[in-house]
Amino acid sequence: MDLPEGMVAAPWLWAANALFFPLVAFAVYRAPWWRVRLRDGQHLLLGACVFTFFLWNVKAGVTPGLSFHLLGAGLLTLMFSWEFALIVMTVALTANTWLGEMAWETFALNGLIMVALPVFIVYRIFIYVDRHAPNFFVYVLACSFLGGAFSVMAVGTLGVAVLWSSGVYSFGYLEEYYLPFLPLLMVPEGAFNGMLTTLLITFRPEWMRTFRDERYIDGK
Repeated sequence: MDLPEGMVAAPWLWAANALFFPLVAFAVYRAPWWRVRLRDGQHLLLGACVFTFFLWNVKAGVTPGLSFHLLGAGLLTLMFSWEFALIVMTVALTANTWLGEMAWETFALNGLIMVALPVFIVYRIFIYVDRHAPNFFVYVLACSFLGGAFSVMAVGTLGVAVLWSSGVYSFGYLEEYYLPFLPLLMVPEGAFNGMLTTLLITFRPEWMRTFRDERYIDGK
């Protein structure tokens, strides 16, 4: 869901500006930039930005503000951890906004809903799994599949709350034309993240920063 210009109440925009930009700055400060200097580090990061940009452009929508597209937050968070995942998705959001696909007015709000929220959800699930159930199958199922599914549901739900509270659409309209489709998007989002996570663990485990063989496979 991306929120267009002129549809959102000012308090939402002010709150988003106050939260999102400091969060991005903190992510840039905390990110382990030394990893970018390693072999394939720059290409991997830039490739992820391009991949996310095109992924978000494959979308369908009914009316302004009510669109559906895959997020990829589960895969990106598990690949890079939360700092670089936030940065990669913010770069994709910036590129889409610069090309006119989204509005600068709602940039921070879109970032808070489409970037920060799903990354936070997936990362919190990963932290729990890493501490309490470090197992390969749990990692893929809970962190990637369920993390991706829950994140897209959370994005859609918060987006609906913003549009409804701003008076853009009535709750009855949203309940009829948007909310019933959110559960249907959870399955492809989860499957997309889960399949790519499994492929990378199998063929490019060094690209998965949050995955370690000795913790999730050896002795399990």
